[in-house]
Amino acid sequence: MSSQQNVTGGRRRQMIAEAAYFKAERRGFNGGDAVRDWCEAEAEIDAQLRGVENGQLVERIEEALESAAKRLAAVRRKVARLPSEARGEWERDLDRLAALRTKLKPKLEELRAQGERASRKAREQAERIRDEVADVVRRLEARAKH
Repeated sequence: MSSQQNVTGGRRRQMIAEAAYFKAERRGFNGGDAVRDWCEAEAEIDAQLRGVENGQLVERIEEALESAAKRLAAVRRKVARLPSEARGEWERDLDRLAALRTKLKPKLEELRAQGERASRKAREQAERIRDEVADVVRRLEARAKH
């Protein structure tokens, strides 16, 4: 869910109206164009809301990676106790997980660096990799229980 969806339409309009008011106030309410003030304020507020959304996305992905790392450590301990012939499939999944984590780190850096300008494609790629990491960890945990 995006931050823009979390802010009601009425609240968003109020935020825009206040920002437009402060624009007019800064110029002493002399001259200017109320419609232009509104449009500029709307662009600023929407950019702020997108920035919050991107920050929340990066936070969620980082939390998921941290959780996956902890769960992975527990699975690795269980795998280490298996006979060597049973470890083959486990090792492939563990290697896949390591590759996914390596692939996700630059995406997170890109999202962090771009902030509100982060492309939808970069966000979607990061979320897809995060989901794949979670799937691999769940599969490993399920196998470890048996």
